[in-house]
Amino acid sequence: MFQVPDNDVENFRNNFMISNLLQLVQISKQDNESIADQDDTGASESSTSAYGPKECGACEIEGFLVNFCSECSLWLCAQCSKAHKKVPLTAEHNLTSNSDVDKQCKDLVDQGERKVTELQTENSEVEDFYLAQLRDLPENVETIKSKIRAAGKSAQDVVQEKVTKMLHKVDSFNSEQEIKILQRLHKTEEKKKTLEKITNLLNVVKISNDGPSNQNAIKSVESFLEANAQTLNQDISSEHTESLAFNTFSNELKELSYFELGCLRNVSNDLTKIPLNDRFLMVNKEACLEEREYISALAINKLAHKFIVVNNKSVLILKPNSKGPTHFLSPLSERNVTRPWGIAYSVDDCRVFISESGKQEGEGAVISYNHDGAFHSVVASGLTLPRGIAVHNNLVFICDQLDRCVYIMNVWGKVVRVLKKTPGSQFLFNGPMFISVGKSGIFAVSDNCSSVKVFDKDCQLMFTYTSHLADTEFWNVLVLHNNTVIVCDWKHGLHKISPDFKDNGLVATDVCLSTKEPSALAALDNGSSIYIGTCGGEIYSAI
Repeated sequence: MFQVPDNDVENFRNNFMISNLLQLVQISKQDNESIADQDDTGASESSTSAYGPKECGACEIEGFLVNFCSECSLWLCAQCSKAHKKVPLTAEHNLTSNSDVDKQCKDLVDQGERKVTELQTENSEVEDFYLAQLRDLPENVETIKSKIRAAGKSAQDVVQEKVTKMLHKVDSFNSEQEIKILQRLHKTEEKKKTLEKITNLLNVVKISNDGPSNQNAIKSVESFLEANAQTLNQDISSEHTESLAFNTFSNELKELSYFELGCLRNVSNDLTKIPLNDRFLMVNKEACLEEREYISALAINKLAHKFIVVNNKSVLILKPNSKGPTHFLSPLSERNVTRPWGIAYSVDDCRVFISESGKQEGEGAVISYNHDGAFHSVVASGLTLPRGIAVHNNLVFICDQLDRCVYIMNVWGKVVRVLKKTPGSQFLFNGPMFISVGKSGIFAVSDNCSSVKVFDKDCQLMFTYTSHLADTEFWNVLVLHNNTVIVCDWKHGLHKISPDFKDNGLVATDVCLSTKEPSALAALDNGSSIYIGTCGGEIYSAI
């Protein structure tokens, strides 16, 4: 509802926008009427004859368009152009003539042609790239199929070899038993002939009246019976017999269906790198051990002392500003380690935990030492092939590569949980190698060098990361304070797995770590620095 000023509609204020538009239409109509009564001038023809009739944006009458108003985005005929300049609302608008617009367009032709040529070239290169991919796709697929078939054939060969050996044992048993049975049959045949002779002697005695001959015959019978007295009452069921029985290892054979032949993943040559926590990693060289000393594990204590497992032979300690590392364990230690592999430092009780694989399979163990190298206790023993370890809230996490599981024990060696299979009896791991636990309880496991599995604090699998890069070899892992996971890749450097699992890939660093072959990771407890061990015996810090 509107209120009428002083009850008189004439007191309403004028709407100048509407008035101006009505004025523009009226002027256009008048100009069109006047122009229709006169012939077109030569100038008008020359300025418009090059262009076909189009509909005017103002009067909507088809005719020759001579000007363009960029502010109104309208093409105008000659009459509407004059009206456009007369109406106060549009009088200040700049009109560009048809020829000027044409010249501007022609000036842009060269630039447009260059751009189009560049796009055509780029598109042609992309087309060639995809055509090459399409051409190479069958070969790539056939190569992968060949590898899968080879892996399957290898597995079949192993099974067939075992079957052949067992069948050979059965054939050998058959041959041996045939010989034994034939030998026993031969003895029965010989005894049969002897018994026939004895029977003949007894028959002769029956019909003969020759006392001396009969006496000799009876003596022969008595001698035979005395010699075979032990076998007279022998039950045939007491004869020793041999046969074969075969019990299949059904439980173990059933598990063959859960074994994976390998890791099938999409790969590319894209080496795009992403920042860690929105920045590049600044990498500095901290120390260098002997040339080509492989570092399998790193651990850092509160004082930034670095505990290092080198070449699976020795455990070293490198202190800040020291000239070189020293041996952590004394040769006279109450309990030394054989072939050390993993190492972890417990902040809670200042203890160092070391996993050793032992001299042979089944002799693996986890031993704890005080921070000064003094033996503390054996946490676990009799492990098949323990690898990486981690300590969190008085729990020790141990990767056993051959048993394909992760043991979770308390620091006194009591098993709390074993991660091995899913509820559907599928194996969780193909060969767990390294493990790291974050402050929140989330932990990551590098599996068989080909993938990294991330679990929540309740040991539920949340994410499996595989790289799109060819020849990736994942080794040590590290869970940071914010649950970002860092992974060592021998071939390409460091990988990042973001907490939401959406921003994953190679980490951008100011040093090319792929040539260093990173193999081990550790971090200060406050998370301010990452330490990287390499296959060449070098240690780097990254911030």
